Amino acid sequence: MRRLLAVPVLLLAAATPLLPADAPPAAEATREGNAAVGERLARIERILWDRDAGAIPTLREWAARDASDRVRERALGALVTLRDTKAPRVYFDRLGSDPSPRVRRAAADAVGTLAIPVDRADRLSTPLRKDADPMVRAECARAIGRAGDRQAFPFLLIALAQDPSPEVRALSAEALMTLKVAESVEVLRNAALQDRSPVVRVYAVRAIAAIDPRSSAETFQTLWDQATDADLRTAAYEGMLQTSGAPAWIEAGLQDKDPRIRYLAFRAWQSRLQPVRPGVPLKRNSGEVLRLETFLKDPLRGIREGARQALERLGYRIVEKDSVYAIAGEQ
Repeated sequence: MRRLLAVPVLLLAAATPLLPADAPPAAEATREGNAAVGERLARIERILWDRDAGAIPTLREWAARDASDRVRERALGALVTLRDTKAPRVYFDRLGSDPSPRVRRAAADAVGTLAIPVDRADRLSTPLRKDADPMVRAECARAIGRAGDRQAFPFLLIALAQDPSPEVRALSAEALMTLKVAESVEVLRNAALQDRSPVVRVYAVRAIAAIDPRSSAETFQTLWDQATDADLRTAAYEGMLQTSGAPAWIEAGLQDKDPRIRYLAFRAWQSRLQPVRPGVPLKRNSGEVLRLETFLKDPLRGIREGARQALERLGYRIVEKDSVYAIAGEQ
């Protein structure tokens, strides 16, 4: 029996390849590789600490060719911090061809943050449409707005209407707002009223308010009446404050239960105060001063503080007792 068992053992030994005597074990090779990557990452941190612009060529080389995606990503981030805009090809090449989504995302962020001029329409629009990673597509949408790539706005409209990722749709709306694309308002309205993501709807409402608030009162009103999401309701209210019906909405907001709405209403009311002419202060019994005095007792600290500061600018002295503000007396 022992002889029969010895045969397969010998065959197994013969079939096992022999490593060269000087070949390091796989674990050791991995440790050496990790150590080298760690050294380059540490070098990048020193460059950033020193704000060493002389290291930009090295960072470009690492961003373009380093074997580690962590090094490529961090090198791109360092180039952004050092405001390197003189080698845009590095960013566009990484965005278009890097195998790592984290690197492609860093490249798109670099283009947007540095507002790199986009020399071809497909530089950002192609990855916006085709990149498999939704976060890369989202950064491309943001970059289109930040870089002022107005020629790509039709692709933002498509992404806003069709992309499966809510992050992509939201940042497409933000980019349209940044670019002030008037042609996008109808698509934005549809998104504001119908998108299944509350976040996308909020971004769409903000974009409408920035691009065309005067003709969008009906949209804001509908959202105000129907919204259950607090952020969406707030965005709709901010839009209403930019319409011709703002005075009535200010009064309605001051009575609202949501502290954010009330604070926005107070700020809007305060912005409409007539500037005081030198030597002609507002009288103690004026409507504005009496209203500010009521705000001194508001349960929301932000409103109380705002009223105190406004009254002090008008020349009134405000006293505080037991956390309650009051006007100290006549001017």
